[in-house]
Amino acid sequence: MTPPIELPSPPPGPDERPWKDRAGLLEERARAMGALARWYLAPHRALLLWLSTLVFALGWSLAVSGFQFLVKGEIIEHVLGVIFLGLALGATVPSSLGVVSGIRRDVFVGACLRDWAELERDPQTLPHWRVSGGALLWLGPSIVLTCLGLALGGFAVFADIGTESFGTVAGIGIVFAVAGALGMAKAIDYYRLVSRELRPDTGVPDAHGRDAHERDAHGRDACAPDAPGPGSPYDDGFCDDGFCSD
Repeated sequence: MTPPIELPSPPPGPDERPWKDRAGLLEERARAMGALARWYLAPHRALLLWLSTLVFALGWSLAVSGFQFLVKGEIIEHVLGVIFLGLALGATVPSSLGVVSGIRRDVFVGACLRDWAELERDPQTLPHWRVSGGALLWLGPSIVLTCLGLALGGFAVFADIGTESFGTVAGIGIVFAVAGALGMAKAIDYYRLVSRELRPDTGVPDAHGRDAHERDAHGRDACAPDAPGPGSPYDDGFCDDGFCSD
């Protein structure tokens, strides 16, 4: 899948990285993550998700009513049932396609954002790509929507509302809960990136058994700016097998 228009592509592979030093990497990383994060948490995308959810819920209600009209057996009810089902298709199909398309783009952009984040970790560049209040805008209403969906589902199961209303209430509850879960997942994913950026380096051994602050025979950091890794094209701390902060 191609990235949305005017958004950065995924980071290049280890053999194709054009940065000459760590400062160049951090600058490009902050620029790419800023563009990706602003798109990922854009308020209009949250509004589109909630609007699509409401339209789909309306279409579900129309579909349930249409089926109920069709099973009654009268000609007028049959006509009304066909009309209601047509309206239901007109509401549920476009809204569901829009949500699916949005999910696919979110998955792609979220993966790009995580790939850029994993290149390095620098709390000083966090203000350049952090979207202030963006994740909260997604998280708060999504929690409310999920709770509302669960409440409607519980009401449909435990309350005596009759068979005709059960399908409508339970279906709307499921739709609301799923939409809220999507919004919460996006917000939590972004908060995890911010938390990773702020997490201190614990010196845990990497895949090669070296500590993050392992020192050489002269007492210097093995990945310090004045001790480049063997064979590395960078002269400011990039090792030949990856980036030193991770």
